[in-house]
Amino acid sequence: MAVGISVKLPLRVTGEDGAYALHKDLIGVVKQNFKNLVLTSPGERIMLPDFGAGLKRLLFQQQGKD
Repeated sequence: MAVGISVKLPLRVTGEDGAYALHKDLIGVVKQNFKNLVLTSPGERIMLPDFGAGLKRLLFQQQGKD
């Protein structure tokens, strides 16, 4: 059984890590978790409705007519 911290996303099948590729260092895990936080909008996660930064909503909001 391979030893790793978490699964790399997107999922890839590898022969060396078992079923899926794994992160073996903490830096890779932190980068992946930060990317997931920034790219997730609040309400997308089923059991965690407050999870996410909502960056897409802030960057691409509609401008009102003046």
